[in-house]
Amino acid sequence: MFEVLDETNENLIAIRVGKGTRTGYQELYSLLVEKSDKHGYIHVYEEVPNWTFRAFLTHLHGVVPDLRYGPEFDIDRYAAVGDTRWAKLLFDWWYAIRPIWPVAPNEMRYFDIKKRERALDWLREEI
Repeated sequence: MFEVLDETNENLIAIRVGKGTRTGYQELYSLLVEKSDKHGYIHVYEEVPNWTFRAFLTHLHGVVPDLRYGPEFDIDRYAAVGDTRWAKLLFDWWYAIRPIWPVAPNEMRYFDIKKRERALDWLREEI
């Protein structure tokens, strides 16, 4: 479901996400909990290239893990990086429900895939 990218370090988790699966979400959320326990808060870079409608629908598997694991980790900043309307739609839905959803980053932004480095820079900057 996801690939950990080389940019991952300390409190920055950088992943490339494909089709969503229950097992994949459990593995991902275990990583987020582990990093939060170690660093207090985390920044998440999520690259979602070439998403189709079918890939978008597979991420409904994330609803139950969100409810189960969401309170166990703390995402300070989250950057979604994509190149399709389906990636943008999932981001927009998450942004809309953010006030009531257990996985609620303090700040979240969407970047076009061509602005990948800008997304990483935003996550790395100290505020």
